[in-house]
Amino acid sequence: MNQELIKQIREDEHNYETTLINTAKRICDDERIKLVLITGGSCAGKTTTTRKLSELINASGRRAYTISLDDYYRNLDESVYLPDGTRDIESINSLRADLIRQTFKDLLAGNEASIPLFDFKTKQRTDNHRQITLKKGDLVIIEGLHALNLELFEKAPESHVIFRIYLYADAKDGSDCRFVRRMVRDSRHRAASAEHTYTLWDNVKANEVAAIEPFRKYADVEINTFFPYERSILNDDGIALLSTVKSDSAYYENSQALIKLLAPFEQISDDYIPENSLLREFI
Repeated sequence: MNQELIKQIREDEHNYETTLINTAKRICDDERIKLVLITGGSCAGKTTTTRKLSELINASGRRAYTISLDDYYRNLDESVYLPDGTRDIESINSLRADLIRQTFKDLLAGNEASIPLFDFKTKQRTDNHRQITLKKGDLVIIEGLHALNLELFEKAPESHVIFRIYLYADAKDGSDCRFVRRMVRDSRHRAASAEHTYTLWDNVKANEVAAIEPFRKYADVEINTFFPYERSILNDDGIALLSTVKSDSAYYENSQALIKLLAPFEQISDDYIPENSLLREFI
């Protein structure tokens, strides 16, 4: 394999890890922080970033719990629907915001907070699945699309007890690298076509613009999770999927433009991705 590509892999992974180490240090150095909120659009790397940050904070001597806002989804019989009749799974209305507000209130007051668990197969939530009580020095990392939304607090929290992180992925070439990540992931794990991912992506992006990006300005840290070498991992699958978009599709022109952008990159095996890499979320 091209030695420059090997160097790129090491550099990309090192840059991301260093950013997380520095962020964890900022959090650990301020014992007033009780809630760390992590948001970002679809496929920005929230799951891996949350896990790694939790590991770093726990290794420092502070205890870090984790909560996913996905566990606060509405039960199937509580669902809200979009104008086209599809179930809303993107907007804040898809969550039981009242339960989230109670959780945040209890955590900040030092009371026992009840945390639910959502089963995505049955589309049912088990309330009171586990309990968390923050002791001196403890904190909770909360990740989700709407983690920075002020509506999730009963009243505005004191700024020094909250640390906010905004994740994004910008390849700086005009393309939407998160779309490529999602397209490849959904094909490998959900047998989804490129056309299907395109139809979902319209709603995903619209929700991000309306309900996630406006809260970016409150972030204490912004982290770009794009790894330049990911083009050499995802492009073969990406191009193959994009090539299936038919010429009469509304997405044909976009798919062809994206193929041209992805085509020049040298492809390598998934085996070159470190086992604990964020990119493992998408393969």
